[in-house]
Amino acid sequence: MLNLKQIFPDFPNPENQYVSYQDFRSPRLNFHTAEAEQLFDSHKEEIMQIVRTELSAYLNDEDLCNDEKDMFPRRCVLTGEWYVCELDSFNHESGIIFAVRTAFLGTDLGKPDDYLGLEVNLYYAPETENFLPYGINSEAI
Repeated sequence: MLNLKQIFPDFPNPENQYVSYQDFRSPRLNFHTAEAEQLFDSHKEEIMQIVRTELSAYLNDEDLCNDEKDMFPRRCVLTGEWYVCELDSFNHESGIIFAVRTAFLGTDLGKPDDYLGLEVNLYYAPETENFLPYGINSEAI
């Protein structure tokens, strides 16, 4: 089982630029409305708990992440450290989709660096005021 540890950027991101471990700025924000940003901010703890649960489930699923030679991602390469690099929102039918893009560090290059991107999507339904997992996307970074 991979133990996850969230790390937090040291540098501000006043120009809202793309974020990487090399520059380690605060997350890039792409909320489609001020209302969506306020909704995220007021439910941040709840949202981030869902994100942590989804990330752990993904990385500890043997079918999605293991140590086989031809596998990506390989759990043995991951340090377990991760950070939020981007926050987005999108309109979707009767609700809002929030996308929390995360980056995981790996040691495949001999030192910790960006290795795996996982974007957790959550659907917010205004009628029930619930945030529900809506999928996870992965990418090599």
